[in-house]
Amino acid sequence: MEINDLYGAFYKEMLTYCTALTKNRSTAEDLVQDAYVRAMTHWGDLYKLERSQCRAWLYKTARNLFIDQARRQARETPAEEEQLALASFEEDLSQAAVAQLVGRLPEDERAIFSLRYFEGYNSKELGEIFSLPPATIRSRLASAKRRLREWLKD
Repeated sequence: MEINDLYGAFYKEMLTYCTALTKNRSTAEDLVQDAYVRAMTHWGDLYKLERSQCRAWLYKTARNLFIDQARRQARETPAEEEQLALASFEEDLSQAAVAQLVGRLPEDERAIFSLRYFEGYNSKELGEIFSLPPATIRSRLASAKRRLREWLKD
């Protein structure tokens, strides 16, 4: 497999995945581009891998880039209350409430939860994306749902 094949095979689904993570198409496009730049710099290792392994590597790389970006933004952005106030003007209240609750989840649970319930991936597919057994994916989803239920009660 060549880098062009990798790009053609997974670009659209990577963009969908990154859009689910970032909630912004432009940011998602940048994230996908950064993941493919990383793939080019690590091509010496990637070309030996199977197609599914390359796909998993791309997803994991994009997720890690997203986490790094989120950490940087957390140090640079205004307080959470200010962000919610701005969001309420731009979005429907129910969407803002859901986004707020899901945003409180730990990063790994948030990504898995968003892909499962907003994008429709199943636990087997998510396991491939995150290089985890499907049972671990289901356990993390259950943990995320427990947290959300507790927060809704409060």
